[in-house]
Amino acid sequence: MIFVSGCNWMDCLVLRPKQYKVWWADKASVKTAEQLDSLMHPEGLAFPGDLRPRQLRVSAVQRGNKRSEGGKSSSGKHPIIIPVDPLGSDAWRLDPVIEMLKNGGVGIIPTDTLPAIVCDMSSRTAVQRMYAVKQMNEKKPLSILVRGFADISTYTLGFPTSHEAGQPDYFKLFKKLLPGAYTIILPASKALPVQNVDMAKGKNIQRKSVGVRWADDKVCQAILAGVERPLLCTSVHVAEVLAEGTECPDVGSMLDRYGTSGIDFIVDVGPRIAVVSTIIDMTGSSPEVVRHGAADASQFE
Repeated sequence: MIFVSGCNWMDCLVLRPKQYKVWWADKASVKTAEQLDSLMHPEGLAFPGDLRPRQLRVSAVQRGNKRSEGGKSSSGKHPIIIPVDPLGSDAWRLDPVIEMLKNGGVGIIPTDTLPAIVCDMSSRTAVQRMYAVKQMNEKKPLSILVRGFADISTYTLGFPTSHEAGQPDYFKLFKKLLPGAYTIILPASKALPVQNVDMAKGKNIQRKSVGVRWADDKVCQAILAGVERPLLCTSVHVAEVLAEGTECPDVGSMLDRYGTSGIDFIVDVGPRIAVVSTIIDMTGSSPEVVRHGAADASQFE
């Protein structure tokens, strides 16, 4: 069972992906799966007479080729799906997401590029869960989603000073470019919590550098503001080469891939075109473009 929270009229919906049926929990203020469970009748709840299924705001869950059974989140429940306005006009719907992240939750949120799997970077348990969700190599470096330059100043050593004639002031340059679809690799400061966990040895791995993402996305920024600190992040799986016009994975696809892996929630902002960030390595004497993506890299070449 998948829980869908936060629709247009302060309701909550229950979506059963196998039967593709929807039940209505009348005007309930529900923020957790446990609260929703307590409202459900075994046979489901009927629609009020003045509402029709066509009024429901739910992303379609597509049936995958195979779907494993029994995968649950850290709370023992299936993921909560939270639809929100991509412009952030109903950011109050993100309250349960913020609480879950503060309590070690792992989930998927939108960014200005691909959706990101995120967790509290200071929680070792949450970091372990995130590695398990995406089945990542424990040595794979991860990035952080930040709220602004204050976070960049706190968790990194900042932008390099220009030493060569003709090089720009990189801080001033990024003040013009950010927020935006860049991943900037910078030297990590001592304030940066453990970035990775060696699953085999059970040891923490402190990184000397970190990828920084300041996403130009109102929903992402609303979540970061609520959590009041950066989040560790990794993009959802997509094809290595994206054809032009390819859409980001929809909720159904993400449920098929991660719904039984232990994620707690998915924030749904509707369809978007899939793009990747431009990666700029700023740890050397001069910038290096590691990957060309949605943002302009010409000033670093």
